[in-house]
Amino acid sequence: MGRVLVAMATGLLVVGCNNDPLPQAVIDGLPPENGAPSAQHRPGQPCLVCHTSYEGAEPPLALGGTLYKLDAMAPGGLAPAPSVLVTITDSTGDLRNACTNAAGNFFIRKEDWPDLTYPLKVRAGSKSMNSIVGRDGSCASCHKLPSADRPGTGAGRDSAGVVIIDEGDVDETCGGVP
Repeated sequence: MGRVLVAMATGLLVVGCNNDPLPQAVIDGLPPENGAPSAQHRPGQPCLVCHTSYEGAEPPLALGGTLYKLDAMAPGGLAPAPSVLVTITDSTGDLRNACTNAAGNFFIRKEDWPDLTYPLKVRAGSKSMNSIVGRDGSCASCHKLPSADRPGTGAGRDSAGVVIIDEGDVDETCGGVP
């Protein structure tokens, strides 16, 4: 009897690991992939939904997000914001920097910050977040892309909207020319 219970409990743990309905529902709700996965894919989408041990996408990330700038010529008036320095400070005072790429994406690999401790403070270019990040390393979990129910910058009752930086917020250390 004892062996049967241990086997059943082990089986539940193994089956339950990748079948959590909450992350799976978010993954299932993502739009189709455009092109091959890369550091520039899926801008504005919640990175850690897949880039954790849950889904197994490589590389595992500690956190990640996308920055935008206003551009009247771009679809929806938003364009990626490349070469912006993003500074994240955790609750222990530990600090990491990341640069946005051509898609406006930035990320920090889990191996580069294995002991990340929430809450976090974030600065992107010249803008600091007024609130703290309390639980999720995917910026897009709160900062949503525009949609039919969240026009403009994506802000809505459930969303802070996308992160829009100033046009001049490029950093030399990120390959930008100020």
